[in-house]
Amino acid sequence: MEDKQNNRTIVQKANILYHSKLAETYDQTQPQFSPENVIQVRSRIENFAKITNGKRLLDVGCGTGFISSLSHSIFEEVHGVDITPAMLDIASSKFKKQCVKNVTLKQASSDDLPFTDKYFNVAVAYGFLHHLPSLFSTFNEVYRVLKSGGIFYSDLDPNYYFWESMNSLPEDGKNISKLLEIERKSVCNMAEEVQNVVGKRLDDDTIEIAEYLKTQGGFKEDCIKDLLIEVGFKDIQYEYTWYWQQGKVIKDLSLDIANYFENHLRSALPVTRGFFKYVRIVAIK
Repeated sequence: MEDKQNNRTIVQKANILYHSKLAETYDQTQPQFSPENVIQVRSRIENFAKITNGKRLLDVGCGTGFISSLSHSIFEEVHGVDITPAMLDIASSKFKKQCVKNVTLKQASSDDLPFTDKYFNVAVAYGFLHHLPSLFSTFNEVYRVLKSGGIFYSDLDPNYYFWESMNSLPEDGKNISKLLEIERKSVCNMAEEVQNVVGKRLDDDTIEIAEYLKTQGGFKEDCIKDLLIEVGFKDIQYEYTWYWQQGKVIKDLSLDIANYFENHLRSALPVTRGFFKYVRIVAIK
């Protein structure tokens, strides 16, 4: 138990340092802020609000406010929690400039949420879960604060099978395309890629600890579903998302063509699951 607590503390400290360095450039460098993704995510949140007739949304690991920004005009109350003060400061400044009154931000850990039971209709953890050393306690807390019939939505977490494919490629880049080599480096040399963004102000160990479940190889469908079922969730949808170079297809060709390829790859699942970089989870209480 003590070792588990020590590991939790180490990972939290690494994440605070890591995201403090990323905070200033976060909105400009992270993939969720791309226009094509923003449209899709907002549409999902609107749908969740309709399904639950929801008035309250919880943004877990809110960062600089990506989900809160998309949600405050849809829900009466939006509450964001994060452990990194620098990220919360940027989010707070953003909402203050926009005169947004219904977003409340708190510094808190996802495995000890400062809310009463059954308070929220929707809880979102966007691009966040892979920073945790263990998912069970966060899943359990999210379940606790959701109303019956409430929806938990997670997105942009690493797909184990894509990470496995990238790690199997030759390190010297021989016999693979330039685009694939760039992708391999972003997955296998993650510390170097992050340092290019933050100006080498972080050591490799801090980056790898902060990106904990990416370092461990990503999310496996059966493992995640088992954890969600264990805490009580039902009707779990586990979806493989953002096939390799999907954003490039959208920009170079069209959204319709990108969707055609996506549906084509989905028709061959699970054989093609290694083509998709991320996973999306929707679970109902």
